[in-house]
Amino acid sequence: MKLRQAIVEKLAYLLFGNNLVVGLHIKKQLEFLREHIPPSFQHRKMDDLGCGDGKVTIRLKEIFLPESLRCFDVNPGLVRRSSKKGFCAEAIDLNKDFPSGELAVMWGSLHHLEDMAGCLDRLKQNYRMVFIREPLKEDGVSWLELGHPASKEEMENMVAEHLPGARILFQDNAALIFYERQSEQQHVNGGKGVCSN
Repeated sequence: MKLRQAIVEKLAYLLFGNNLVVGLHIKKQLEFLREHIPPSFQHRKMDDLGCGDGKVTIRLKEIFLPESLRCFDVNPGLVRRSSKKGFCAEAIDLNKDFPSGELAVMWGSLHHLEDMAGCLDRLKQNYRMVFIREPLKEDGVSWLELGHPASKEEMENMVAEHLPGARILFQDNAALIFYERQSEQQHVNGGKGVCSN
């Protein structure tokens, strides 16, 4: 089952990228983010983890106004598309390796990873600030989403356990999560990767 889903996902992203277009529901979520982003999350050194082909990254850049921006995705074809849009992008498998930096942004990519809870732990360890937007499955179904979205309750429990103190907002069928490490003792070192901050 996992192999079949992996093949379907790779084929879909190879042919279409993240989205054929940035649809109305994504535009609404981006506008919601623009209205609710804490000012402390803007003007940071930002890593887009799961940048895909860069279509959404363009809009995230307008909202986060990053000091610098690095993009990472597992799919080399999508990384090339993102690079063609002017982003410093690198292929990396977040299931096996993880960059580090100041602000991690994951727009709809957490549910594609094998261990979502483990990913939250690595985010907390490697970044001082984290923003995650995740689709939620409703009534056991996640329409138009590949991967394995969590339910609202599963997401709330996972975030409470692995990103304590995070703020979660819900907009339509998505969770928007803001986490900021309170301790000033952190290991922000510019992170792994060929793109420099």
